Amino acid sequence: MHCGKLYFNLERTASPYEEELPPNEVWGIIQICYEFDNTVEYILDWQWDIIEVRAWFDEAKDKLAEKNLGVLNDENKSIAELRDLGYERSFFFSEDEMFLYHANLEECFSDFKFHLRGTPTPLYYIGLNNGEGELSYYCREQKVYKRYCFNMDEFLKSTEKILLDFR
Repeated sequence: MHCGKLYFNLERTASPYEEELPPNEVWGIIQICYEFDNTVEYILDWQWDIIEVRAWFDEAKDKLAEKNLGVLNDENKSIAELRDLGYERSFFFSEDEMFLYHANLEECFSDFKFHLRGTPTPLYYIGLNNGEGELSYYCREQKVYKRYCFNMDEFLKSTEKILLDFR
């Protein structure tokens, strides 16, 4: 499988909520870009607090570099699809078993989540799946799982570099 390049494009811009902005917020354009065969696809294109990206990255970067998805994936499904398949289980012997199962499921996938809180943007999953970097999510409009493979080391380095401007 040929992989492309995944990267963030972050740019400061004037906030439409300037008078309401907390002093530690940096308003701007947040884009997740995927480049493959000289074509760039904007997976996410939103204006929001760039500090959200920085906070997520600071918390997730070490896990992204080495934590593989700890779920059997014989059928080579995306991280997002595997997470949703986990929720299809409907039979439990007790309510306690159900709560424990769902708590374990969330814990398993929580290290892979990326989402801009307070926005209607999709819930993205970024991580290592079968040893390769992957971003995946469920596209509601098309009713399909979208999946992008990339080099995780390159993604981590480029994200670290672009975030230097927001430290």
